[in-house]
Amino acid sequence: MTTRITILCENSVARPGGLIAEHGFAALIETPQASILFDTGQGFGLLNNAREIGRNLSAISSVVLSHGHLDHSGGLPVLLNHLQRPLAVVAHPDLFNERYWRSNFELRPIGITMSRAELEGQGASFSLGCDYQQLTENLYCSGEVPRLTDFEKGDPHLVIPDGHGGYALDPLRDDLSLALTTDKGLVILLGCAHAGVINIIEHFREKSGEERICALIGGTHLSPASEEQFQTTLAMLKRYRLGKIGLSHCTGLNRGALLFQEFAGRSFFAAAGTVLDFP
Repeated sequence: MTTRITILCENSVARPGGLIAEHGFAALIETPQASILFDTGQGFGLLNNAREIGRNLSAISSVVLSHGHLDHSGGLPVLLNHLQRPLAVVAHPDLFNERYWRSNFELRPIGITMSRAELEGQGASFSLGCDYQQLTENLYCSGEVPRLTDFEKGDPHLVIPDGHGGYALDPLRDDLSLALTTDKGLVILLGCAHAGVINIIEHFREKSGEERICALIGGTHLSPASEEQFQTTLAMLKRYRLGKIGLSHCTGLNRGALLFQEFAGRSFFAAAGTVLDFP
């Protein structure tokens, strides 16, 4: 039986028409057993793009939020208002942490915009946990990913209050990814890969016992990475002999173009409107 992954929200669009691009990510995963939404974008394009592509969001059984940033969770209130029914939401306990993007000139809030109580009032039923778990047949959620590599550094712009009037680097323990098991190996779907792309891949390989990577799709957060981190990550990715790599969201235009060239013939841009089938 085929599982279909449709990118509903992303920084760009994959085809002409009425699709809306936004800084964010959302992917619909339709398996023979269930329809699951992975992230919700900021909320600008989710409903519109699902309608344009011909996807029925009313059929989804649950939502998985990769982490608590606005560009991945902001569409949840829009979705709940659209469904007008209870909806299971899988996430990490740190989902509602207070979060900011900081530069030399700006401190901007980027966390989830509504409280747990407000979202529960709209119908959300939260299942918050840290453990690796099976969502449906052949589809798994990473849970909290161990940070084992020494080269995958956190983004210095992403901070949280330190409790003493200042700010500290956000550890983003809530960064979750999904993996689909197929006859050709794992299909790994990333939200932002704040845990580190290599850490995520190794975590799924260890948990699943499957070493082959059929496809790696989503945001890699390599846009703000140092050149050292990028080159080391690239070398590691080449060792996995990826079947396909779908470049998206926080990979960034420059790093996305470099990866597209390095994996020529196996790479594509996973923009809004991209549809992928996996037997």
